[in-house]
Amino acid sequence: MLYKVLAFFQFIIIVVLIVALGSHYVSFGGSSLVVRTPEAPGESTVEYTPPPPPKVMVESLAQIKELKEAFTPTIVKVTDDIYYARGYALGGVQMVITDEGLVIIDTTESLDAAREILAEFRKITDKPVKYIIYTHGHVDHIVGAPVFMGPDTQVIATEDCVEFMKKDFGWLAPFQRRCRKIQSGDMDPEYARKPPMQSKVRLSHTAGEKDIVWPTITFDQEYSFELGGKEFKLYHTIGETPDHLMVWMPQEKALFPGDLYYASFPNLHTPMLEPRPVRGWYESLDRMAKMDAEYLIPGHSFEIIGAREIKETLEAHSAGIKSVFDQTIECINQGLNVEEAVAKVKLPPNLAAREHLQEVYGRVDWSVRGIYQGETGWYDGHGSGLNPLPSSYANREVVKLAGGADKLLVRAIELQKANEHQLVCELCDVVIKANPKDKTARAIKADSLDYLGYQSGNLNMFGFYRSAAAMERKAAGIKIE
Repeated sequence: MLYKVLAFFQFIIIVVLIVALGSHYVSFGGSSLVVRTPEAPGESTVEYTPPPPPKVMVESLAQIKELKEAFTPTIVKVTDDIYYARGYALGGVQMVITDEGLVIIDTTESLDAAREILAEFRKITDKPVKYIIYTHGHVDHIVGAPVFMGPDTQVIATEDCVEFMKKDFGWLAPFQRRCRKIQSGDMDPEYARKPPMQSKVRLSHTAGEKDIVWPTITFDQEYSFELGGKEFKLYHTIGETPDHLMVWMPQEKALFPGDLYYASFPNLHTPMLEPRPVRGWYESLDRMAKMDAEYLIPGHSFEIIGAREIKETLEAHSAGIKSVFDQTIECINQGLNVEEAVAKVKLPPNLAAREHLQEVYGRVDWSVRGIYQGETGWYDGHGSGLNPLPSSYANREVVKLAGGADKLLVRAIELQKANEHQLVCELCDVVIKANPKDKTARAIKADSLDYLGYQSGNLNMFGFYRSAAAMERKAAGIKIE
């Protein structure tokens, strides 16, 4: 009997302890999380006088001169049988003459540019086009193909190129067109400032699956053919895209690297598009450097002639890409966030000093962001980003704490006069996200975006900023006179 009494009291004690412990961790009051929509601030009333239009910086003049030269329509005679059309559009075209016909490598982004190029090629030879080779499926390499097609022309690409083209010109085509339009600075041109030089980019913003010449011959890793006594070896070399290939002519020692080489630090990541296979890029360049090419004819920028210079250039590009990739992976493994990695990762001084690795097209910081995007997830582990509120919520609270939109925009105008244009844009974004109808904030931001573009020294950056400024002015209803 005593045993049963003790057991009963033991049971009561256990129940009390469980209830006490549970009440510490479990709420029995039925409370719920509060999600409150903050009130939007009123539109600002601050007076704003736009600054004078930005001017081209002195250090950019040499770059503009080089760009003008690169975009001057030119047919380059590389050898007696190899010709390179550059400067007619963003993408170049290579022609190889054989006894039995022509091989065309890439076709530009424009039917008009392709017609101009073909007319020049026809002054050199009237032989039929037997093969077109796509180095990859980007718009600036394939859209002009119909101009070069003959009744018996075959089009060669990797198997992956077909799937890549289905995405870019099929189910994701509207997004791709918008991204390319923004990148080239062509968004809402009536609201944009006139650029310091006229762009030769002729991206098609309407091309879809029905407008494209699809490959008729595809391969996985390697493909070879002979035409008129000349041998062509094609190798799948991923890098800028997963479908990329290079063309090697062993007898001529001529190498066509597509977009895996051009005279700039490469665009390892285009800010609005998918991550790129960076490891494959530097591995492909290593492979090219070992081929002892005497002629390097890229899809963009100038050709290089001479085995030693080609080898050194390709090795430097590979080393630069690998260094940025390895440093970024180290940052990821150390637990650094992307902003900390962007501040830390730099090209080694010996590579940063090389003329062909200047950041005129691609950028190291964009590359770091792209590698993070490709190698990690979207959550940083710090909690607030796991289930975030709309950005307008916090921004409305910030505007309220600041004492209204006018307070923030007065400070933005002060910063604009001090040439702190990035901070101007970010302050204006607070106001715009709190109240998208605030026209003054958009006008201030647009002018600072113009300055950022002119000060960037980077072709892609200029295009992005020009489009962004135009979109802000359009939202504010401000046209450029």
